[in-house]
Amino acid sequence: MQNKDKSGSQPACLDNMREKRRPLKAHQSESYLPLGSRHPCLSQGMDVKVSPKAHVFRTGSEPALSPTEIRRFSNEAHPAEALRGSDSQLCPRPPPKPSKAPSIKQSHSPLVWQSSEANYCELHPTPPEDCAWSDSYSSRNSYIEDQRTDDIESLSFSNSELSFPALDDSISQCSATNFCGNVEDNEFNRPVYETVSSFCPNDFQSVLLTAENKPLETALLRRAKELFTNNDPKTIAKHMLRMDCKVARILDVTPEVEKMMGVSSGLELLILPFGHQLRLDLMERHTTMAIGIAVDILGCTGNLEERVATLHKIIQLAVEVKALGDYFAFSAIMKALDMPQITRLEQTWTMLRHQYTHTAITYEKQLKPFSKYLHEGEALDTQEDLTVPLVMPLIALLERQSVIFEGMDFWENHDRGCEIMFNHLQTARQVAQYASVYRKNAERILEGFKPDELMSEIFKTEFQMRLLWGSKGALLKQSERYHKFGQILTALSRKLEPPS
Repeated sequence: MQNKDKSGSQPACLDNMREKRRPLKAHQSESYLPLGSRHPCLSQGMDVKVSPKAHVFRTGSEPALSPTEIRRFSNEAHPAEALRGSDSQLCPRPPPKPSKAPSIKQSHSPLVWQSSEANYCELHPTPPEDCAWSDSYSSRNSYIEDQRTDDIESLSFSNSELSFPALDDSISQCSATNFCGNVEDNEFNRPVYETVSSFCPNDFQSVLLTAENKPLETALLRRAKELFTNNDPKTIAKHMLRMDCKVARILDVTPEVEKMMGVSSGLELLILPFGHQLRLDLMERHTTMAIGIAVDILGCTGNLEERVATLHKIIQLAVEVKALGDYFAFSAIMKALDMPQITRLEQTWTMLRHQYTHTAITYEKQLKPFSKYLHEGEALDTQEDLTVPLVMPLIALLERQSVIFEGMDFWENHDRGCEIMFNHLQTARQVAQYASVYRKNAERILEGFKPDELMSEIFKTEFQMRLLWGSKGALLKQSERYHKFGQILTALSRKLEPPS
């Protein structure tokens, strides 16, 4: 019987079925794999030894035919699942075409990786109890003999095909000793997740405050006003910078606190998850400072000239803290001046323009644009003179669910909201990166500075909390304190300049 007459289940040579296999490619475009090239016709007289063909596994129905995909073959494949070159049978039924739906994925074999383009996955080995692994869980120096490596030895990594010889016995013997010796030197201390605020108003030891005081006591307000008036803006700015650096843990960080934080600076702790309490404390200080400055202006219930003079000095203070690089205090002052209870005082601002024209121009043309520039996250290009960076937008992002804010944040009602938010997140990385630079700048500015005891006390957060809310009110919830004091500021503003 001739080959062309063979059909059906009768066997036929695979080399003579080229024409019959071509239509199969049209129906199974992805499952057609050539089984080999046809050998040239040899004369009968030539005695040529033909090497047997290698086994060709049928992988046409696998979805991972692309050269960029990872091909995995099981080590325990059944012979019936493959179409060998010496066989003369075709699969009785062609396998189904692979699904092109992205949700249907090929099951990954955990045994063999056959491609260098394999996806990276994290390995979580169970370390032994010995000190060698506890200090360095990397096995780059020596083989670690463990009973749990029996399963690992069954894996086959065919990507490199390299055989790694065992290291010298001397290295293996001393490796464990070196690891154990370095455990105490490089001991890792887990950072403490703080849950208690560093501000304790009732335990605050004060020279000006009594054991119990009422909110906004007249004697305390008058004494704080005298200290503020009798000192020049530059001296006041240095007192504010010193206290801000202490609260933000930039200066005067003890080894115990540094060990508890796990980092060397509070600016690094700010961006970490366990810096939650420090972020809340900085938010408390920032808002309390802004309210205190607003009270300083609205508390001038005398003539208009006194109120304008106070406003003039506060703007000068903003200029000085900006020059010192304390953007934390600068943003608190600008927040107070931008409060609706302050901006509505038209008579006060008009007289400021008449009596202190240069100060009014500085505020409108320099301070306000720079404050806007800061809150857009575009003012940290230079780190030379910066001591306390602006961290309030970052705190607003990280503590959105924990802190009550007044109104909407700057980026929430801005056309470039997403870009501004991204700028602040990018700024957070710079803050942590240049934390040591900020500390050196603050030390250089405060070198030789001798702070006044009473002046330092009125800029402590505990004193301001006791002054504004009293000994009992300082213990209330943050949202309740801010809401009530907002009503007090509104009443004071309307008393000074009644609405028309």
